[in-house]
Amino acid sequence: MLSRPGPAFFYWLLLLVVAAAAAIELVRAHQDRMHLATGRAAWIWYPSYSPEPRPLHFWATRDFDLPRKPGRALAKVFVDREHVLFVNGQRVGGGTQHTGDPLALYEIADLLVEGRNRVAVEAASSTGTGGVLLALDIEGFGRDALVTDGSWRVDLVPSALAEGGRYRPVVWGKPPQHPWGYPRMPRPNELGAGK
Repeated sequence: MLSRPGPAFFYWLLLLVVAAAAAIELVRAHQDRMHLATGRAAWIWYPSYSPEPRPLHFWATRDFDLPRKPGRALAKVFVDREHVLFVNGQRVGGGTQHTGDPLALYEIADLLVEGRNRVAVEAASSTGTGGVLLALDIEGFGRDALVTDGSWRVDLVPSALAEGGRYRPVVWGKPPQHPWGYPRMPRPNELGAGK
């Protein structure tokens, strides 16, 4: 190979291009992980199986205690496809999200109280499949102080909003999960979502 400079040149050029592409992908993957806005949060969903796609509408709830009312609390939410966020029974906001969309952000400190609190996500999918991802940053209690995981409860009945869900969710796992990847924080021009 070295005795023939033409093919050797193209071999080394091809090797360099492949190595550069691999390095770029490694850097991108590292940047995604470094900018993971939802920390320990895992994708959850209602535990149902249907061989045919059909609509699903359910509530995911989580109770938690606070020793004092926080000054700030930011909920970062992504639900494939539709969601409405409730805090202590009060509707905060909602929307529709698709793969590649940014997280919806909600400032919820005004709705939190000292003592017992409940966060609820009303989720819906026209096909019955999807994922719910939520991470709550609470001033004085840390980033991702509350995250979606197996401790949440899910239910099909609207009374779950007031009483909490009765069933354990399916936990798909932490990002990146197909098809959602790493949900990202919104860019400045996307900040209208979830407000």
